[in-house]
Amino acid sequence: MAAIAHPIPTTRAWHSTLMPALAVLAVLAGLWLVSAGPSDAPSRGDAQVNRLVRWQDAQRDWLLVADRSSHELVVYDARTGAPLQRLGADDGLGEVDSIARAGDRLLVQGGEGPAKVLTLPDLHAAGLAAR
Repeated sequence: MAAIAHPIPTTRAWHSTLMPALAVLAVLAGLWLVSAGPSDAPSRGDAQVNRLVRWQDAQRDWLLVADRSSHELVVYDARTGAPLQRLGADDGLGEVDSIARAGDRLLVQGGEGPAKVLTLPDLHAAGLAAR
């Protein structure tokens, strides 16, 4: 009978072949997880859409929420969780889909058109500075 000419791989041979492949798979999986991010986070282009902004001064501690189900801006007392105010289309604000804070201003973006700018804490439309 003829002898088999194929050598049986040793454990060392498996390690030298398998370990680099596993390392490459681990790196690719990590990059995929980091780049994927949360799947339910909406975005506009490259910017992350905010639905929650905290604002506080000496008298107030507020959580401002873009309620996407009603398309309203809802203001809550951050200490108690009590709702303080709701603003939306009936108040002249239009639809509210996302919000962002810029100092003492709140930028409110709806479905269409430019963002509206509200002053904090009175939540009135900010006037544009004269040029």
